[in-house]
Amino acid sequence: MDQAWREQTLALAALFQALTEIRRIARTGQTSIEEVETCINGLLNPYEGDVGDAYGGDVKLLPGLRRLRTQLSDPQDTELTRYAIVLMHLERKLMRKRAMLKHLAEGLEQARDRASYFHPAHENVIGYLADLYGETVSTLKPKVMVQGERQWLEDSRNANQVRALLLAGVRATTFWRNAGGSRLRLVFGRNRLLETTERLARELAAGSL
Repeated sequence: MDQAWREQTLALAALFQALTEIRRIARTGQTSIEEVETCINGLLNPYEGDVGDAYGGDVKLLPGLRRLRTQLSDPQDTELTRYAIVLMHLERKLMRKRAMLKHLAEGLEQARDRASYFHPAHENVIGYLADLYGETVSTLKPKVMVQGERQWLEDSRNANQVRALLLAGVRATTFWRNAGGSRLRLVFGRNRLLETTERLARELAAGSL
């Protein structure tokens, strides 16, 4: 399997894993702690050239791969596609803001310290990451308009999880871009991405049995 395609696919899987959890929270007020923790690990762990390692292993991204496979094979889910496009746009804007990047890097370092004391999905860490998102990415345009039920979105704990996951989604987008991902690759390489996604999902599912 081509390494660049593998890394791009895993990064997109991480993005859609975060977006799927955002939608689950917005619609039901529920979430998968394990999948949220995986997304937060990708935000806090050091990146040394392997996307899967940043998330605690490729298998941790299996839910995201399954979502990505559905998205690529039958792209009727315009809601998640819209979120993904907006985050990709915001990530490009963020990369041009040196002062904001510095503030974000310093904030993530403090978040790592908190995560080492508590755990990545602890509400103390999530709340801190939500504030960091509010101070950085959230100040850029366009805004990410999350659709869902007001009763769940107005809950402060849920709102913090959504913001922290949006920040994790931006991080996944950075991984994707660093691995050679681009809008042209998404348009013209969709079939290759789908093939890579299906192969990775099969291999990881077989290995997790």
